[in-house]
Amino acid sequence: MRSSGAVPLSVLDRLSLDVAALHATDSALHLGGLVVLDGEPPSRARFLDHLRRRLDLLPELAHRPAGSARRPLWEPDPRFDPDRHLYELPGSTDLAAVTAELLRQPLPRDRPLWGLWLVHRAGGGYGLCYRAHHAFQDGAAAVATLERLLGSEGLPRPRALAFRTPRPVSWAAVLPEFRPPRRVTWWSALDTPPSQAYAAGFADVDTARLHGLGRLTGATVPQLCLALTTEALRAWHPHDWDPGGRGHGRELRTNLGIGIRDPEDPHPLLGNRVAVAGVGLPCGEPDRARRLDRLGRALDPARLARLADAHRVVFRKLPYRIGRLTLARSVDARSTPLSVADLRVRQPLGFDGVPASGVYALPVMVPGQPLFVAWVVHRRRLHVTFLTDSALAGADRLPEAWLAALGEYERLAEGGAFAREVASR
Repeated sequence: MRSSGAVPLSVLDRLSLDVAALHATDSALHLGGLVVLDGEPPSRARFLDHLRRRLDLLPELAHRPAGSARRPLWEPDPRFDPDRHLYELPGSTDLAAVTAELLRQPLPRDRPLWGLWLVHRAGGGYGLCYRAHHAFQDGAAAVATLERLLGSEGLPRPRALAFRTPRPVSWAAVLPEFRPPRRVTWWSALDTPPSQAYAAGFADVDTARLHGLGRLTGATVPQLCLALTTEALRAWHPHDWDPGGRGHGRELRTNLGIGIRDPEDPHPLLGNRVAVAGVGLPCGEPDRARRLDRLGRALDPARLARLADAHRVVFRKLPYRIGRLTLARSVDARSTPLSVADLRVRQPLGFDGVPASGVYALPVMVPGQPLFVAWVVHRRRLHVTFLTDSALAGADRLPEAWLAALGEYERLAEGGAFAREVASR
């Protein structure tokens, strides 16, 4: 396997390691994806042979943490061997149980911070799970790694993961976005002491339903996913948002990841290069159509592009000590109580000629935050993961509430309930 030279850790890489230190278990800051396939799992030897062939496309995966506390590095591991990164689990027919077991798996610090798990039973088939430390990779890099491990054999290696060329920053437009958020005191989920143990639930839907709903509402798929998440949160704690409730008329701030990787980055699959855009989920807004309209404005592509350009400049020049000082607020659940991620797998995944039947995100958990919602578009399906602190009562109903909200949106849209908002955009 080819390998490039040592690479200094960025400020974001170092801050991700700092966040990991706040957890009782380091595995909370791991991310990745579980790919579910039908049929019998391959032998370890068969899959290891496949892995060795694919790693020539992934030289970053040979890098391990090294250097000093003052000058940390990612450097090529002289003992790098794919066999040390391949693990096996018996699994279960219960996908939630499989995920719970995967979330507990460590990533040893004496080698590059990633691993692949061959899960012998995952639902009705078997699973292949890739996980990496969030300091080692961000979500986009992890998805690109999965595409090279389980995508088409002839898939070329990309130069970069940035989807647009950076532009000059209009600071007057973005500086208000950097104001500290207000503290949240009205969401019942924050009243439960966190256990720092996590449970996952899942929802699956054909993207054709979302595209059809988008034509009727004027909303994009990510906007609809956030709107349905808002509805699921309202159903989870309805008394918080009812008239007279503590959260009536208020919103919950969520962090949405936005990529800030330099298009000329020579190591596009190494390190954390994601910032966050604050998005207010209008749970306390009584009118459903207005909730959707507010989310459409929050996810305006021009706004997200401006924020990405600004964060790219800030993090390029941010001293580590200043980053440490701002870390506590950025992970404070009373300011930002949940996170979301929008991920696209752009190449069909599979193994040995069998296409994947499901691709599920395994997101990180920010200390104290009770919920992370991540959705993955793969082929013509959208797979949603609800990762919650296991101490929370009723969190297992979130997938059902999300799907019920989709059905209600479709019913209302067909009756023209969103026509006014579509016309006003």
